[in-house]
Amino acid sequence: MPRTTANALLNNVWGDRGFPVDPVWIANELGLDVVETQISNEVSGALLKEAEQDPVIILNQNDSNVRKRFTCAHELGHYIRRTENGTSLEYQFIDYRGKLSSKGIDPEEIFANQFAACLLMPEKEVRRLAEAKYSPVMMSSYFGVSDDAIRFRLSKLGLR
Repeated sequence: MPRTTANALLNNVWGDRGFPVDPVWIANELGLDVVETQISNEVSGALLKEAEQDPVIILNQNDSNVRKRFTCAHELGHYIRRTENGTSLEYQFIDYRGKLSSKGIDPEEIFANQFAACLLMPEKEVRRLAEAKYSPVMMSSYFGVSDDAIRFRLSKLGLR
């Protein structure tokens, strides 16, 4: 489901703008503000919803650009999941992306991580680059992600 949801967002919102995909631009198109600020180093970002306010994606300003991009896509995944499931966005909540988000334990974190990977590194394009013999370093630059992120994606797709 994260792949289908991310592909639909790419097709319907991002269109043919190419790579790297800009998750901040997509969030803005969906009516979400994205703010970089000083937060705990234990937290990469959050989806914040205050009563009677639109949701906001918060990014840790101290993180690298590739980390902020993945975090933004991850938080966008939380937002999409909440709206896709028909969950009301009228109440207050905060979804944090901290160290536990990568542990693969919480189903919501798993969805958000998979969504982010599919949004930033769509399978079809990853396969095309792999067939064209792009190295992982070249792919990470092309997609605007970390070397670890593209290597994990390649592994998950059975390409490395």
